[in-house]
This record gives sequence, C-alpha cells and structure tokens, in this order.
Amino acid sequence: MNAPPTRFIRVMPDDLRRFVSNVLQKVEVPQADADIIAELMVDTDLRGVFSHGTNTLPGYSRVFTTRGFNPTPVQKIIKDTPIITMIDGDGGLGHLTTHLATMIAIEKAKKSELSMAVTRHHGHFGSAGKYVRLAVKEGLICFCVSGLLARMPEDPNTSAWAHYPLDNCPLSIGFPAEEGYPVIADICSSVMDEWDVTSDRFQSIFSQMPAVVFRSFGLRAACDFLSAALGDMMRQKFRDSEREYSNAYYGAFLWVLDPAAFVDPTDFKTEVDRTTDLIAALQPLPGYDKAILPGGPEYERELEYNALGIPLGESHQNSLETIGDEIGVLIPWR
Repeated sequence: MNAPPTRFIRVMPDDLRRFVSNVLQKVEVPQADADIIAELMVDTDLRGVFSHGTNTLPGYSRVFTTRGFNPTPVQKIIKDTPIITMIDGDGGLGHLTTHLATMIAIEKAKKSELSMAVTRHHGHFGSAGKYVRLAVKEGLICFCVSGLLARMPEDPNTSAWAHYPLDNCPLSIGFPAEEGYPVIADICSSVMDEWDVTSDRFQSIFSQMPAVVFRSFGLRAACDFLSAALGDMMRQKFRDSEREYSNAYYGAFLWVLDPAAFVDPTDFKTEVDRTTDLIAALQPLPGYDKAILPGGPEYERELEYNALGIPLGESHQNSLETIGDEIGVLIPWR
C-alpha cells in the first residue's frame, strides 16, 4: 500500500490540508484541532506512507459521526514534571493528544536533555514517524510507539497469533543529520497483520523463520506495555463497557533525547551523515538501484511531493471524494 501508485493524480499539499480540515470540521471537530490533524495527515502522505495519511480520513470521519471519537476533547495533563508528561486525550483522535505530548516533550528535552511522555484514552494516531520527525527537526533523537487495550477473544480456541493482542502496533525512531537525510525508521511491530494468520504466508514465515514471529510478539507486547500499561489504561473505566467513546482505546509513549547530553550535537549529526554516505557507497540490495537507510526514500519523496504534488492513487482519490460528497465538502482537484 505504501509503494508510490502507478496511476494517480497529483494534489498540492495545501489543497489537501484544506480539504482534510474542512471534512473534519463538518463532523464537528473545531477548526484549530482540524488544522493540526490535517497537517499531520498530509505530512504522512508527503513521506509516501499512504496507509496512515489521508487514506484514514473517511474512516475517522465516520467514527466521529457515530461518536466513537470525541470531536471536542478537553485534553488533561495528568502528570507533569521537568522530565515526564502524562496526558489524557478525553476520547479524541490520537493525533491531537500525541502531537501535544510531543511538543511538550521537545521543549522539556531542550531544557533537561531527556524527556518522556505517555498519552492515553484517545483514538488511533496514524503512523509514529510524524511525531518523531517533529523532534528530529529540532536536532533531537526521538522514539515513539503506540499500543492499545488487550481484550479477551470470544472464542477460547483463538490462536495466540490471531488474537495477540493489540493490533500491529506502530513504532518509530529517528536521528537528526547535519547535511544529509535524517535516519528515521517508521515501521510496524509485527511481520504481518492479524488477518494473515490463516494464510499460507504466515505458515511459510513461521516454518522458515520462527524467530521472526516470536520477535514480533515481543515488539507488540513492548508497544502495549509502554503505552496502554504506562498510561494506566488497564483500569475498569477504560474497558469497552465502561468507555464513553468506544474507539478511544489507544495510548502512546515517546522519549526525546538531546544528543548534547553525551556528545557535541554537531559531531553527532555529522556521524549520521558519515554513516549514510558510507551506506550509499555500497552495492544496493537485489532489485534496488541504490543503498540507502530508512528515512532516505521518504526524504526524497517529501521533496518531490512538496514541489509537484502528492500522488493520489485511484482508490485513495475515490475514497476521499466519496467522503467529501457524503458530507458536502468541495473537492479541490475536480
């Protein structure tokens, strides 16, 4: 899904931001909040991570209309020290709460060299990389994950892999560069999704590389423990029958580190450049035309898409047009 589409139209980022914000405002999200969410969604598209950018807008909008999310959350800081922050999202979309947590963590890291934040009680937050990039742009190192509530399966014979536990959790870690591209891994915690469990693909991977599957278990558990568990979301009030906003079962965790805590920050960023240059001088893997670290292809796409427009594949375009028509928002690219 995140390969650049072969058949597409191009839409300039500002046009897409306005469209997303207008759609969200139609489902009662205040303009200031809608603008933040739109910025984060389009930022994700600019990196070519289409699965977690504006492609999610129709689904989110419909959840808002059924009150699965709170369109007007009042975010509350539960814990606040010079190092840590905990924020309750009041049932809103995860983008808002995690964005707020990231901006607070960035400012604390600039003062204290290290900061950590936990969010809870909010909806899906998209990809983790967009929050990491906010910190990386400030010359900081950042790590971010999201997890959600564990719920027991109705069928006691459900396999561990099919149920366990909490979705294919996102995680990202990023490092700033001096002149080259920042190295940013924006990935998922599992080798496959839950719906692959009965497929031949799962059986093949498990039989050939069982360690990969078990490492996926570990990463998925870590994402959950760092977010939902640290966010205190295992209490009764966050369970399905007790939650006011049914889709607000996600949390997030991130830490931000100033390289200056250990070394000269310019020296650190120069080392990132040296490493990416070293990799670029090597032979690429089979089927690829260059050797490049995570973050490099996305950096190149961002430059292209900002200049020429974001490529919307046919299904992406159709889904956005459908939701726009449903709620009466002008489609700017028609």
